[in-house]
Amino acid sequence: MRRWHSLLDIFLFPLKLLFMGIVLIALSSLVLNSNTSVFFSINNVYVTIFANLLKSIGNFIVIHFPVFVMLKMLARRNGQGVGVVSGVLGYVVFLSVTMFLSRQNLASAAYDSILGLSLNTSSISGMSGLVQYPLQTGLIGALCVGLSSRVAYQKSRGKLRYGVFSFIDRDGYALILSAFYSFLLGVLFSWFWPYLIDGFYLVFDFIASDISNPINMFVYGIFDRVLSVFNLGGIVRYTFWFTEMGGTWQDMTGTSYAGDVAVWMAQSARNLYPSGFGRFITPYYVLNLFAIPGMIAALYTTFTDKIEKRRVRMMFVICLLVSLLTGVILPLEILLLVTAPLLFMMHIFATGIIFGLCQAMNLNLGFSFAGKTAAAMPGNIFDLLVYVRNINAYKTITGILILGVICFVLYFLMTKLYYMFLALDLFNTGMTRKKVDGFAVAVGGIENIKMVNSSPFRLYVQVHDSNLIDYNQFKQLGASKILETRAGYAIDFGAGSTIYRRELTKRMRECKRRIDD
Repeated sequence: MRRWHSLLDIFLFPLKLLFMGIVLIALSSLVLNSNTSVFFSINNVYVTIFANLLKSIGNFIVIHFPVFVMLKMLARRNGQGVGVVSGVLGYVVFLSVTMFLSRQNLASAAYDSILGLSLNTSSISGMSGLVQYPLQTGLIGALCVGLSSRVAYQKSRGKLRYGVFSFIDRDGYALILSAFYSFLLGVLFSWFWPYLIDGFYLVFDFIASDISNPINMFVYGIFDRVLSVFNLGGIVRYTFWFTEMGGTWQDMTGTSYAGDVAVWMAQSARNLYPSGFGRFITPYYVLNLFAIPGMIAALYTTFTDKIEKRRVRMMFVICLLVSLLTGVILPLEILLLVTAPLLFMMHIFATGIIFGLCQAMNLNLGFSFAGKTAAAMPGNIFDLLVYVRNINAYKTITGILILGVICFVLYFLMTKLYYMFLALDLFNTGMTRKKVDGFAVAVGGIENIKMVNSSPFRLYVQVHDSNLIDYNQFKQLGASKILETRAGYAIDFGAGSTIYRRELTKRMRECKRRIDD
């Protein structure tokens, strides 16, 4: 479990970068979102150009998030620029191999011009003659390349200085090995990944067989969020937003439109209130405006130290604002996956229920889409408010508000329940008591604790005598990191930190009561 908790060290900086990208998209949407013109209008050409610049940077960060995770993993493990450069080279080799060798008969959403890579095969005999792109493997492909580059770097450190290839130094050997391993990975992914995509489309076919069925939408909601976490959300979104699987519509001129979002936008452009479309977008209003803010509020309450709580207050306010403007579902989900897997699964299941309920209640509300599906941020406050005055949307808006308030409360309680009772010992096996006993030994006894506080992932302890601290005992208990600060010790116990603090506080009170008696 300690290894799993240590994943936060790898993901934390990329998650901050991802959040920054979403903030940039949120700021740009204040200018570029067509629905904001209902409330205010900015016609300055320089402001528009700057907003497009922010959006381009934000989209690049969101789309290439796996690359940043891979680079952080290599920088953390190797601590050498050579390892990072080897990883970049390996990733380019990996993508290029999938671009040349993978099947090209998959849906277009299965490919993407990652890092700008593309191949015009018109002048290459034996190939399709069309422009080909690398397979979209998301976070899975990037992590595999990162691991192979790490192995290549470690293996290169043992290279002997003698032999036929003695002129190649260790750094050059690391580059060669990384490229070779990535080539093999590219061949492997080119073979098996298309079968995985075919499996995805079997699920898509089931969903598309009856998109008016709440059960089908429940499956869609789960599939959408799981794939998005692995940076593969563009596959499922494009399929239902812009192809026949999301529904079709034909206007009076005979022009056909395919896809839930495409039809919504086409009908809205003709001043028609879309009927039956927007079903794949509506749940995001509930999630972004109510459910996720409820979870964020609950996370904030887990900070028990007043100074620390004051320090992170503005960050949580910004998270709430960004959730209203664009949504912070993705970075929050990834954070939960690496720190609180059970809570992540609870959220994914709840998301599926929200999708199913929105369909059962016949709630349909789309959004103004512009850009790439992988970086799209549906369900913001401006898109909701612009339809408040539309009498045709009254039933949907009312349903979203009622369901949203309920979800806010449930998400708040679900998050509090997890961190207070479920994070450490779900099945009440007695592990909590054993771990707290072990912690008391590691800290030199309960009477040695002066003060204890917690956050969602970390325990803060002040002691009377620091010489009694047993660092090895902390590591045996599953602590992934131990930091000594002026305010005491900061110990990363992951999501169980809140439970540790609650149980330790009880024992400290009992100890004080015995001393007083």
